[in-house]
Amino acid sequence: MMVWMGQAKLFTACLLISLIGGLLCGFALCRSLKSRKCYGVVPVPVALTVIFLSIYGFSAFAFRCILLCQLLVMAGIVDKATLEIPDKFHFLIVLVGLIGFQPFPALCGFFFVPLPFLVAALTTGKIGGGDVKLMAASGFALGVSTGFRMMGYGLAVGLIWNALSHRGKQSLPLAPSLAVGCFISLLL
Repeated sequence: MMVWMGQAKLFTACLLISLIGGLLCGFALCRSLKSRKCYGVVPVPVALTVIFLSIYGFSAFAFRCILLCQLLVMAGIVDKATLEIPDKFHFLIVLVGLIGFQPFPALCGFFFVPLPFLVAALTTGKIGGGDVKLMAASGFALGVSTGFRMMGYGLAVGLIWNALSHRGKQSLPLAPSLAVGCFISLLL
């Protein structure tokens, strides 16, 4: 692990902030979904903080990874519960993309990453507009190559999830599997 002795207090402070953030996220999700099951999200930001700070140290990139994955997890929870992704998540993901902003990769990711989803949405009607917007925002935050890796890993996870537990269901929320795909792509 990359937790240095001189930065143990900073690491602990980051964990406490992420725990408080997780509690606030859980509260907000429970309120908006009118369910008490959302407090299970509390350990997620703490785990993301530990993982990304351990891998990338105390950097803007680690901070962006933590925020992006947390937003995608929350969008996935809402998508699973309602089969919709509110626009506030897309906006927040774009804001996270401004951390360490690089214009050319961000704009290319914004326009090229959602194209397969847009084509599938227009031709088959089985992918919703929220998924297209989620991929556009994620492409903005991740760039083209990482955005496409997120899509590939996320769709693979979605296919496995569908095969194992959702047989016969008409619609499958993609945001949870795309969140996992983003996490995997940022680890590699």
